[in-house]
Amino acid sequence: MKNNQKKRFSIKTARRKKGDVKPLARFTPKKKEEQIEWKDKLAKHRTQIATRIIVFVVVLALATLFFYVRYLNKVYTNYEVLNHVDFQVSAGAEVELLGDSFLVYGSDGAKCINSKGEVIWNITYEMQNPMADIDGDVVGIADYNGSTIHMMDKTGVLGDINTGMPIREFCVSAKGLAIAVLDDAKVTPIYIYSAEGEEKAFFNTTMRNSGYPISLCISDTGYLVGISYLYVDATSYKTNIAFYNFGEVGQNKTDNLVGGNTYANAIVPDIQFVGDSKAVAVADNRLMIYSGDEIPTSSGEVLVQDEIVASFYGEEYVALVHNSTDGENRYRIDIYDSNGKCQDMVYFNDDYTDIFFDAGRVIIYGPEKCLIHNVNGIDKYYGEFGPGVLAVMPTNVSNRFVIITNSAIETIELQ
Repeated sequence: MKNNQKKRFSIKTARRKKGDVKPLARFTPKKKEEQIEWKDKLAKHRTQIATRIIVFVVVLALATLFFYVRYLNKVYTNYEVLNHVDFQVSAGAEVELLGDSFLVYGSDGAKCINSKGEVIWNITYEMQNPMADIDGDVVGIADYNGSTIHMMDKTGVLGDINTGMPIREFCVSAKGLAIAVLDDAKVTPIYIYSAEGEEKAFFNTTMRNSGYPISLCISDTGYLVGISYLYVDATSYKTNIAFYNFGEVGQNKTDNLVGGNTYANAIVPDIQFVGDSKAVAVADNRLMIYSGDEIPTSSGEVLVQDEIVASFYGEEYVALVHNSTDGENRYRIDIYDSNGKCQDMVYFNDDYTDIFFDAGRVIIYGPEKCLIHNVNGIDKYYGEFGPGVLAVMPTNVSNRFVIITNSAIETIELQ
């Protein structure tokens, strides 16, 4: 009988109807209370952990905000010299930043030096009117009306470009390319070269069709080119802005021309790429913005009342310099973002050598004075960096700079 009972139980189990639920294990009231108590403890423990994490995150955020606000509002009034190296700059030589080094060049040669005064590379040449163009860590040096462009970066010589025709204007890209406006009898040739001198592309322009190229730029990608042409006839003048694409997009376009605009009664002496997908052009009374990483098109225009006497560029901002009319300062610098919105206005009452942007700051310096200003913020420092400053280089420490004068290289810390 027992065997039959087991068999019947097995058959009944195998034939359980769909939807039937297997009976749950039975708990005594004591076990149920223990289970509820265990769940309450687990929930309480999890709540405590979550609360501690939230408190830690809030405290960390408040501490970060406190120190950030403190940094933004900290004003420096003096500086300490941390390191001094004797270094002589020849009379008439120019000094510019080349990455995290200095470029010193003149009519008889050029060299790259680091913050310790050590020479990284040195080249010699003979030039009457040396021109230099820098993009990131790459520099090109050529003589006006010469036929050679020397290409270097901060580590050494990249190569020489022999154009075979007089050079009137040129610029370089951070990828090691150079674009040059050359002089010929009937046309104005424009060539793109690699740093080693290989011809990548070229096209010819004429005064009759386009005008004369007065400014040009090449994007970091190396295949977008922007050119400002000045066209003058007997009764009027205008500027033609043209963009060329030497990548796949421009292959089926005449002379790779993909777009541009014409500005009547305007001279546009400066055009510059700011990043891979933005370009800005500056006239004497307006700022023009173009957007597009393949076909740049006009995305904004800002008309200004006061004459623009100079312009400077960063990845995020453009600085337009005007003669000040407030009676107290010599210059007013309006700072625009890459969308054409004015973000700040800064005044400067001294001679300036350069204006550049670094980590949300605009830095204006000349031989005697230096102004460090947070964009949309306060003046962080205004004063001297020593006599005869030729160049100022920021470091990865916000209040530390490297300066070069006619006789020394110094690392200083604002206090």
